[in-house]
Amino acid sequence: METERLTLRPLGASDVDLLHELHADPEVMRFLDPEPVEHFLGESFLAAFEKDTGRFVGWFEFKPVGDGVAELGYRLHPEFWGRGYATEGSRALISRGFTTGDVRRVVATTMFVNSGSRRVMEKSGLRHVRTFHVDWAEPLPGSEHGEVEYALTKEEWQSAGMWQTDLVDLDAYFARTGASASSSLTELHEAHVRAIPFENIDVMLGRVPSLDLGDIQAKMLGRRGGYCYEHQLLFTAVLERLGYEVRRRMSRVMTGPRTHFVSLVDDHLVDVGFGAGMLHPMPLVDGVVVDQAGWPHRLRWEDRWVLEKETADGWQHMHAFEPDVEQRPVDYMMANYYVATHERSPFSRQLVVMRLEPGLSRRLVGTTLTIERAGNKPENSQVENLSETLESLDITLTERELSHIGSTAGTIVGANS
Repeated sequence: METERLTLRPLGASDVDLLHELHADPEVMRFLDPEPVEHFLGESFLAAFEKDTGRFVGWFEFKPVGDGVAELGYRLHPEFWGRGYATEGSRALISRGFTTGDVRRVVATTMFVNSGSRRVMEKSGLRHVRTFHVDWAEPLPGSEHGEVEYALTKEEWQSAGMWQTDLVDLDAYFARTGASASSSLTELHEAHVRAIPFENIDVMLGRVPSLDLGDIQAKMLGRRGGYCYEHQLLFTAVLERLGYEVRRRMSRVMTGPRTHFVSLVDDHLVDVGFGAGMLHPMPLVDGVVVDQAGWPHRLRWEDRWVLEKETADGWQHMHAFEPDVEQRPVDYMMANYYVATHERSPFSRQLVVMRLEPGLSRRLVGTTLTIERAGNKPENSQVENLSETLESLDITLTERELSHIGSTAGTIVGANS
């Protein structure tokens, strides 16, 4: 079989010398016990070669270990580490197992301290199942921390494909947000909101924002942001890659149509895309009040969940959603088109950029910049230089984009630093 950059074929007797060389490398065997190379010959072990150079990269294992269960493994020469080959080969084998075979579950194990192998498992779509300990006759350094098992079911793999979860670049995402795979749900939520702006610039440029996850990442992991569909599709894909179970839902804003994208994770409302309004998840508990960066929010149950924000005039209704109404990608595609193009949509008529951090909310709506500090009255000012204002909100545009938006908003464009 072939992947984008690799050719894979079963290991045979002619590959014994290649195996000896691979297994003689102490870096390769750092977390492994030696075994006879003959153990790795056969249909369950595949030699991997670079397409461009023909060089031997290493091998992959995809071996039946039970009824409908296959074990995934890999060993690559260190010179090929960090190039994505292990993930590329693993994903190809998982895909073939689920689509052409009787495989219903894929498992993989490694030492807890083998962070590199664990990252490959996570990037291949597997989720941590358990940590366990084995009494080894001659334990390797680090074995006191135990072994870890990762797994992926066919149903999980199919769902990930529907939501493009396998496309998530976790390294780039963590570089953008400052979070990590070990961050809690609350930490991930806050890091996302603080790092990535809420904005509708694509709509102001006459575009319907793409909901393809690759396009979303290309935009939002640079110096841009997005609105709810983009934020939530990216964030929920990250959460699923980290092993969270996500339920994607649609919410009705005020008295309008159901157009807002929310998610339910671990019995919490997760909402990183409501105009940068929520810094933290909210537990699905009737009457719960959570301080959101200095602005209290409340959830109430009245045959549906209702999110409210405390204002000087009392509790203001934000949006409401039914927890059990399942959504599909096409539902968000239709809502996205409506929000981006309908004449009554608030996002089709004026520029909107929002940022939130503890104690500080910044909102650019049309040509008005509102700066609000928790407990104080909002301060409004008219934008005099669009480029400078957007830069202050962590958004960088091209000169052409600035000119187009500036002519629409009636502001001075200025220089794009």
